[in-house]
Amino acid sequence: MSDLATVPDSTAAAALLDKAGRGVDRHLSDLLAHGAQDASACYLADPGSAHAARTDPVLYTAHRDVLPPHRALGAEWFADLCVYRSGQLPGGELNRSIGHWNTPAQLEVFEVLSGRILMITAWYGASGAPALNWHVCEPGDLVAVPFGAWHQTSVLDGPACVFNIYSDVPGAPQQHTSRHAAQHAEIKYRSSAPVEITAVRAAPGFALAGSRRGRDHWGRGVQVVEPSWLREAVGPQGLVALHTSASAERLSLLVDAARAHLPQSWPSAGGERA
Repeated sequence: MSDLATVPDSTAAAALLDKAGRGVDRHLSDLLAHGAQDASACYLADPGSAHAARTDPVLYTAHRDVLPPHRALGAEWFADLCVYRSGQLPGGELNRSIGHWNTPAQLEVFEVLSGRILMITAWYGASGAPALNWHVCEPGDLVAVPFGAWHQTSVLDGPACVFNIYSDVPGAPQQHTSRHAAQHAEIKYRSSAPVEITAVRAAPGFALAGSRRGRDHWGRGVQVVEPSWLREAVGPQGLVALHTSASAERLSLLVDAARAHLPQSWPSAGGERA
């Protein structure tokens, strides 16, 4: 068993980065490129200011497969780490990820190892009604993304190290595996229109903002906190230890709890989901 299975969360980020190597830097230009290639691939609060920027800052560094993948419960499990920079985009939007829809079978769980983030999550219920949640995450907090949902990470206090694991739940309908989608931008970012909601800097911390269409469609959103079932399923040592130990018993608890508690995103009545 790796020593990462027993380190506390306060040192897990440093331990992972020590093992991770350089990673891939994502710049403001990468965010803009997704919108330029397909205007529906990425929503920006102020694209004019972003395109007019004279600098191209690093938004985050992605460490894919920061820990070795492993097979359990008949599926492959993968682990990534993203290190988000503090700051904001030109125009006042918080530094952020690109945002994308997960596949319907994808189980993805995040843990904040350091810093503070805002996770925005959206999906369509079985009736076609839109649902929008937002979760302010402190170090040690866990977030599980609903199956097939859209999510975006914004940085409240950085640098923020965010660890995640993902796999595909057997039996769920899917056109692509989550691994295939993660490796192909045209699937990960362009399979469906983005949620036109983001976060901007505002006193005392942030405010949700979006296009008229986004605000009218998704509403103000609901603040959520970490559910007790997720903490119980992951275990007291956290997500890094769960992946490192590769305990089939613990992973089975996570899968069963996710199936029981996580919403499943459905195609919207208006056809906005592909």
